[in-house]
Amino acid sequence: MRSVIITGVSRGIGEALFRRLYDAGDRILALGRHFTESQVALAEGQPDRVRLRQADLSVPASLPSSGELASFIQDADEVVLIHNAGMIEPAGAVGALTPAEIIDAAMVNLASPIVLTNALLAVELPKYTKVSIDLVRRPITVLYISSRAAHQTVSGFAVYGATKRGSEFFFEALAAQHADDPHVRVVNVDPGAVDTAMQGQVREAAASEVYFPMGDFFVDLHRSGQLASADEVAEQIVAAHLA
Repeated sequence: MRSVIITGVSRGIGEALFRRLYDAGDRILALGRHFTESQVALAEGQPDRVRLRQADLSVPASLPSSGELASFIQDADEVVLIHNAGMIEPAGAVGALTPAEIIDAAMVNLASPIVLTNALLAVELPKYTKVSIDLVRRPITVLYISSRAAHQTVSGFAVYGATKRGSEFFFEALAAQHADDPHVRVVNVDPGAVDTAMQGQVREAAASEVYFPMGDFFVDLHRSGQLASADEVAEQIVAAHLA
């Protein structure tokens, strides 16, 4: 059975991925602060298939340890780690942001994906040397849900873009580390403009007094129906990377 670890499943792309992967027969470990009623019901009714684990990604120490992950994936034929959780705030001009907002975003978008990936690979890669790394024991896919903001400057959301780009760089380095290992796939995914709660936060920023020169652009995307649905994007991600 394939074991899937996924962050941020209570809404948007994460919730849609959870449903699709559960329907596909995968065993799921969902990490986050909140879960839907249907997810709770599945976990209660089928604890062998669905495990819901409370974790606050703004506090990386709350994430599962290597030992906990080892217990979850011990009999898996294949392992998938999906970094879906993200934090778009804070919005506004650099110089008007609070330290707490900046740190939270850096923890959620950058530090926690690194910490969680490191914990998983500590299970899968028992031996490291100066010159080589053992091949992993089974297929593993690490998938990071990124953003166009990682490569296209969006003034007013500098922290979001910087932390997303930082994570992409980390996963590019991870892919290079395993370039000779056919068992490992590392993928950065730009889901495009998606009709999620995060886009709602962007429109709220556009309607506020914070510095956000591109606000009208994002409002127009929604008004003109150019946002893809979370279900559509989840279907595309699964078909392209997890089928």
